Amino acid sequence: MAIAFIAAIKLLNWENPIHHEQSLPWGEYNFVTVDRKRLMIVTHRTDITLGFEARFKHEVLFNKYLNFLHTVLPCTAEFTKKAWKG
Repeated sequence: MAIAFIAAIKLLNWENPIHHEQSLPWGEYNFVTVDRKRLMIVTHRTDITLGFEARFKHEVLFNKYLNFLHTVLPCTAEFTKKAWKG
């Protein structure tokens, strides 16, 4: 019983640490794959392992993020609409 009580106290006081990851500057990304069916946008470089995925529940936020990318990525960035298979 005492072990369960101690475990319960530890669980109640446990906090999930926040991790901040730093990615490449926006200018380093030159490819964007837009998967409208799954509401997913993948921003990457020529090597698709260097990038990140953004998934959305609503099309409104999806479109806002896509418009944002057009403003921060280099004008040479290629936007491709297709199903993501990453």
